[in-house]
Amino acid sequence: MGHQKSLIFECYEWNYKRSTQKTDIARKIPFIREYAESKIENYFSLKHAGQVISLEDAISICSIPGRVSVIDCPCQKYLFNRYEKKCILFGTTANIVENLPNLDTYDMDFEDAAELLKSTESKGQVHTVWTFISPYIGAICNCNQRKCLLFHLKNKYPFADIMRKGHEIAVVDSNICTGCGNCQKICQFNAVIIKVRKAEINDNCYGCGLCRNFCPLDAIQLVPYRI
Repeated sequence: MGHQKSLIFECYEWNYKRSTQKTDIARKIPFIREYAESKIENYFSLKHAGQVISLEDAISICSIPGRVSVIDCPCQKYLFNRYEKKCILFGTTANIVENLPNLDTYDMDFEDAAELLKSTESKGQVHTVWTFISPYIGAICNCNQRKCLLFHLKNKYPFADIMRKGHEIAVVDSNICTGCGNCQKICQFNAVIIKVRKAEINDNCYGCGLCRNFCPLDAIQLVPYRI
């Protein structure tokens, strides 16, 4: 069983392409399109739900008592042959993964986890929390649009709500903002526009907080999202 699960990771790109190709073909057939789309929606709501979270929320989750471990990001490891320990695992998820070949886990205390999250934030990486059989929290992913398959799936299948928005949204203080554009460059969701030397946040905002932390004037804050 462990070897079979390991092959899933080692054939990461092949499995991903095969799954998306099958889904794309099914969505082209009128009488099974609805079924194919519902399968994706159910998977990412019942089994592997994800949500963008702020740095503060990510650190808070790591403070929950229990095992906290880190592994190399599977996307970077198996797609780009880059080894970067930044995927944080919790509890049972860590126990399962440590028994898989070629996926070394490293246990961390709360302070180590907090420092890792701050480091990934400083590199412009978005924090997302993921369940493994909802609502059990299994992992925190720290990545960006260019190097994350889940980001790619989010963009490819927008109907499925694969990566949910956070419970906060960015707000710009126009009295402080000078329109430097740092926030626009770092945003992973095309949520920032510059008008008349002022940054504005649009409805694409997921509340990750990167724009806030890359603003040199502290002109951006996260506030509770209201429908």
